Amino acid sequence: MTRTLCILAAALGVHASAVAQERPPLKEVTGVRIANYGAPSKLYEGKDEVKAIITELEDLRGKRWRQADLKMRCYATVQLLNGTKTITYFRVRPEYVVERAQDKAVPTFNMQVTETDLPLIRKLLTEVPPSKDCG
Repeated sequence: MTRTLCILAAALGVHASAVAQERPPLKEVTGVRIANYGAPSKLYEGKDEVKAIITELEDLRGKRWRQADLKMRCYATVQLLNGTKTITYFRVRPEYVVERAQDKAVPTFNMQVTETDLPLIRKLLTEVPPSKDCG
């Protein structure tokens, strides 16, 4: 019985790491573009700013995500860039986050968040123009 559980746990671990590998690595990010839905964006390119945002997103990626798209209205966007090339982007609402890679062959993931998740990104979203389309 114990051996079966160990084999099952190992198999799940391999699956989890395989899924994690499908997502683009958050390396070589040189800029982050943040915008509220339908509003102008703000580009962050400072090394310390970018590193802090990436650290927050890596922490969030360490939590449990669902492999599925989630239709959302009135979301903010956090776009990770390498130069002018988009690596991946996150759609953020107060209660959910969706990650969609630029490569359409990579699955889309979503997770439910709480107000304690993404404190820096939530703060940065208050510094960009508010959405005009979401009242």
